[in-house]
Amino acid sequence: MIPYAGWELPVQYRAGPIQEHLAVRSAGGLFDVSHMARIRVTGRDATLFLQRILTRDVARAKLGTCIYSLLAYEDGTTVDDVIVIRLEDQWMVVANAANRTKDLDWFAAHSYGLEVFVEDETEQSAMLACQGPASNRILSKMLAVDLDKLRRFRVIQDEFRGIPIQVSRTGYTGEKGYEVMLPAHLAPEFFQILVEYGEPEGMQVCGLAARDSLRLEAAYPLYGQEISSSISPLEANLAWAISMQKGDFIGRSALLKQILEAAHRKQIGFMMVDKGVPRSGYLVLVGEERIGYVTSGNRSPSLNEFIGLALVSGAVHTEDIEIEIRGQRKGARIVNLPFYQSARP
Repeated sequence: MIPYAGWELPVQYRAGPIQEHLAVRSAGGLFDVSHMARIRVTGRDATLFLQRILTRDVARAKLGTCIYSLLAYEDGTTVDDVIVIRLEDQWMVVANAANRTKDLDWFAAHSYGLEVFVEDETEQSAMLACQGPASNRILSKMLAVDLDKLRRFRVIQDEFRGIPIQVSRTGYTGEKGYEVMLPAHLAPEFFQILVEYGEPEGMQVCGLAARDSLRLEAAYPLYGQEISSSISPLEANLAWAISMQKGDFIGRSALLKQILEAAHRKQIGFMMVDKGVPRSGYLVLVGEERIGYVTSGNRSPSLNEFIGLALVSGAVHTEDIEIEIRGQRKGARIVNLPFYQSARP
């Protein structure tokens, strides 16, 4: 257990992070992600407010839709990345735990002139993530709804002990997966029953270490590493999460300038050729030129290779690069992303 953003979180459970990782790829994994911020947005101008602060166009989102988006600073760098959920007469914003206070302050600072109400429900609620190819079968044992009909980036309503809960299908592992949002007092019981149902299917309870290695294989960004207050979404290959055509939003002018100038840095994926563990902050070189730095790196349990993401200058004309690891230059090769892609998303 380690302290993180005001919470005590598990790095790993008994099986260890490698076995937890492989369980998610082959069967299922259960994560307690209750530390992630859950912020409810209501009011007559709630949609208008979100259009102002989000990079994605959510105005036409249908009821029950989950949308990945970003909050951008005026200079085009990143406040946070979030999942926005369209509910009946309201929205739920799921944000990174470390950015909870910052995001709430950002919302307050940019709600001027609008009838909008922002409520932090993080500590009154909980969120559990069941991920992996067997997640549908495991979670269905506890639900009345038909998960086979739940498409990706959608949410449905159900009940547990007669109390409403929400089940969404997004995920941060690269596998089929679901998130259950429910009142905090119900979470321990729901978690324990799900463990009992999942163990015969090969499901493991999983900690932060497996969560990080899984998202790295899928090349999903982590705030503070691939995106941050000094890195724009465009540099992180997230242009698809920016709706330039929707009209003005915070950061649009700076992002448009980056697009027109085509001068921003870019994120690449690489695999080590020489022995060495790439870590965040290590330099990336081509010849004698320092072209960037590693944002995330680790061993891939699925591929049994050392892999990483790096932020580099836009003009890289070779697949062969080097990573400076503890003063030594180690060979690596640029590869296509993602590193791992499930056949069962």
